[in-house]
Amino acid sequence: MRKKKKVFCIAKDKKKIVGIANIEMMGLRESHVGILGISVRKEYRGMGLGKYLMKEVLNLAKRKLKPKPKIIRLSVFSTNQIAQNLYRKLGFKAVAKIPKQIQYKGKLIAEVIMIKEI
Repeated sequence: MRKKKKVFCIAKDKKKIVGIANIEMMGLRESHVGILGISVRKEYRGMGLGKYLMKEVLNLAKRKLKPKPKIIRLSVFSTNQIAQNLYRKLGFKAVAKIPKQIQYKGKLIAEVIMIKEI
């Protein structure tokens, strides 16, 4: 974070961390790309917390990261339609689907890559 290559947002309920979002800049020829990660505890989903964290971390990235990101990239399980719908509402577009990329609950599922130009 000191090198201005990462930003984090943490959501807490009292002393318990219930959600986190981060963007980390890539290097070299991809130094214009930030990788977004987000996680919200199951019992806190469906309340708008994920949307709030996403908006906040994207705003932080625009203000704090050097160089400023031009593209934000994320990956999501192909089976996670709720998350994909949120990402689309926030301006992300699916650009690739990689079959059998992720092991989840004993099955191989596809990974969807989504990007947003900012």
